[in-house]
Amino acid sequence: MNGSQINAPSLSQYQRPAMIVGGVGLVLALAGVVVDRTQFWQSYLFAYIFWLSVGLGCLGLLMLHHLVGGRWSALIRRVMEAGAMTLPWLALLFLPLLLGMNTLYPWTNAEHVQQSELLQAKAAWLNVPFFIGRAALYLLVWAGLAWQLNKWSRAQDVSGDAALGVKMRRLSAIGIILYVLTATFAGFDWMMSLEPEWFSSIYGLLFVAGQGIAAIALAIIGLNLLAGANGDDAEWVKPLTIWATCCWAL
Repeated sequence: MNGSQINAPSLSQYQRPAMIVGGVGLVLALAGVVVDRTQFWQSYLFAYIFWLSVGLGCLGLLMLHHLVGGRWSALIRRVMEAGAMTLPWLALLFLPLLLGMNTLYPWTNAEHVQQSELLQAKAAWLNVPFFIGRAALYLLVWAGLAWQLNKWSRAQDVSGDAALGVKMRRLSAIGIILYVLTATFAGFDWMMSLEPEWFSSIYGLLFVAGQGIAAIALAIIGLNLLAGANGDDAEWVKPLTIWATCCWAL
């Protein structure tokens, strides 16, 4: 029996409270649509990017683990795998944002574009069909990488086949390049284009770096919960958990 099988039942106590919080959040979100639709879409995008950053950070660190190996990352591997597997669900949660594009992004307004020479110059990139196509590509790449790596990892747990480790390393070598490129462009598309007349060459790097911080924070919090749930002495982890929570909130 592997470590994930031992620890998984100990986290079941958090599932029901999480479902309750999620249900309350859904009701409040639906109420927000009625009260202030513009604020709803802005809040939805903010929340989506927050949780997407956690999932993408987990995917990036997971691929880094497969590439470089070592003991430093073995402890958090299962947490990263679980976090990365939120990406297929987050791909579905992106769909509502398509309904709010006209509210969120000024470049979708033809009259606004006609009044700005800069936006007219960017029209080849900032247009609705191309935007949706790029988003679909990003989400497909992320979900595909997460699914395949987890599939091979589970198979290796059962068979112990070392060849699967080689496959995960090779996929990660290509995947981490795709991840950095797609995450960078997603940051430009989904966040920076909220102010389409402003630009920054370092924005994509900041977007990716934030994902790494979010994933590390999740790993620290997750390991602390696992240690506490199993009755282990996790006092040494508590200061790190406070630090991780603060970094995550920022």
